[in-house]
Amino acid sequence: MTEQEVIVREVLPEDAAGLAATLKQLTTETDFITRDEDSPHMSAQEMAVFIEQKAQSFNEICLVAKIGDNVAGVLMISAHSHTRINHIGEIFLAVLKDYWGYGLGQLLMTAAIDWAEHSGVIRRLELTVQRRNAKAVHIYEKFGFKIEGIKKRGAKTKNGEFLDVYLMGKLID
Repeated sequence: MTEQEVIVREVLPEDAAGLAATLKQLTTETDFITRDEDSPHMSAQEMAVFIEQKAQSFNEICLVAKIGDNVAGVLMISAHSHTRINHIGEIFLAVLKDYWGYGLGQLLMTAAIDWAEHSGVIRRLELTVQRRNAKAVHIYEKFGFKIEGIKKRGAKTKNGEFLDVYLMGKLID
C-alpha cells in the first residue's frame, strides 16, 4: 500500500457504488466471510437505500475505511428495533485483501466502539468469527471481546468442510 491517508467515517450516500463493489469483491477474496459469491449482491441504488436506513437508525451504523476514492474496509453494527434487545449491536467487519495487515480493521473497530460508547443505546457488541481465523480472534480479544461460546459447524468452506465459529461479546459501559 502506498503512503495514502486513511479516512474512517460513517458511510455517505456517495459511497454507495464503492461499498457495493467492495462487498461483492470481499466474497471472492476470502472464505472467512460466511457469505459467498453466490449470495445476492446489492446494486448501487439498493446500497444507497441501505445507507439511508442506517443513517436514520438510532442503534445502527455503517463505517468505512477509505483510501483515496476506494472503500478498503467496512464495519457495520446492526441491531434490532425490538425494545428488549435494541441495546445489542452485531458487528460485521471486513477489509479488502490488498489492505490486510495495515491496521484498517483496528481503526474501524476503534471508531465503532467509540460510537457504541457514545450512542446511549448500545450496551453490548457481539460478533461471530471462524475459530481458525486466529489473527481476527486475537484482534477482537485485544479490543476486549471475550469468547462466549462455540457454534459447532457454524460455517462451511467452499469445499463443504464444516467450521466452528466463536461467538464473541463485549459489554459497553
